[in-house]
Amino acid sequence: MLFSTPKLRWRHNLAILFEDLEPRSRATQVFNACLAALIVANVASVLLESVETLREDFGAFFFWLEHASTAVFAVEYVLRVWVCVDYHEAAYRDPLWGRLRYMRSFFALVDLVAVLPAVLGILGAADLRVLRLLRLLRMLKLVRHSTTFWLLGAVLREEAQSIASLLFILLLTVTVSGALMYMLEADKQPDVFSSVPVAMWWAVETLTTVGYGDMVPATAIGRLLGGVVSIIGIGTLALFSGLITVCFLDQLRLQREKTAAVAVAANVGPEANDGWRAEAASDDGMPAVCPHCGFAFPQRARTAAGGGRTETETG
Repeated sequence: MLFSTPKLRWRHNLAILFEDLEPRSRATQVFNACLAALIVANVASVLLESVETLREDFGAFFFWLEHASTAVFAVEYVLRVWVCVDYHEAAYRDPLWGRLRYMRSFFALVDLVAVLPAVLGILGAADLRVLRLLRLLRMLKLVRHSTTFWLLGAVLREEAQSIASLLFILLLTVTVSGALMYMLEADKQPDVFSSVPVAMWWAVETLTTVGYGDMVPATAIGRLLGGVVSIIGIGTLALFSGLITVCFLDQLRLQREKTAAVAVAANVGPEANDGWRAEAASDDGMPAVCPHCGFAFPQRARTAAGGGRTETETG
């Protein structure tokens, strides 16, 4: 790809460095590691600054660390908005509307939140507690650099309907058990089970097996209901955690297969991925293209296109 000016070439190189969909080169890994270390140091300084003795002894250090990290985050945010037109996402290609659309994306908003504390501090629009809370939200920037969060996001997207069904079952159980407990215990303990919403708090405690002890049924039938709700809560939460675990392991397997396919493509050559994007299947019934990411598996694609003869077989 040719670039007419050095500015466009520099913007393209920055886009490769910033974009999450690009393969992680050594430069990208170093950049992400340095940025993650700065975020961790900044969040740690916010926590330690709340200790009065440390604030008195290291106040100057905390001050300069906050301003230096804010400057870095501000420059990063501006550069990301500038280079987003070179991302693979076609929605960001327009010089104006593409950048505005990128500024409304999740990670762009997180980057903006990282800069807001300094802006609000200069304008005097927030007190110290609000500024400290906003500075702690910088931890969200670590989501971009964590594979685990990407896998969890994929799990939530793939199993959204199943998770929503389980959450509905939990909500239904909380509502029904709270209403029943209010009906059984309101006359015996009017100060404790004073309303259905209050009784629903007892249901939440019981379903999650937390059991703070601030609300305990006094009647025999109420205790029986509490035992039944506890057993239902154990089963429902076990089903929920099992679903998340299975889906997470499935996404982890897919991620490893994709990483292995990229490694094979790097050894075979770029033509394996550029010239063999066939939707056919090889002789062993396996697809030539990954159904999840669209990546062409080199040996399978060549088998499908060559009538069952792989590159190794053809010599």
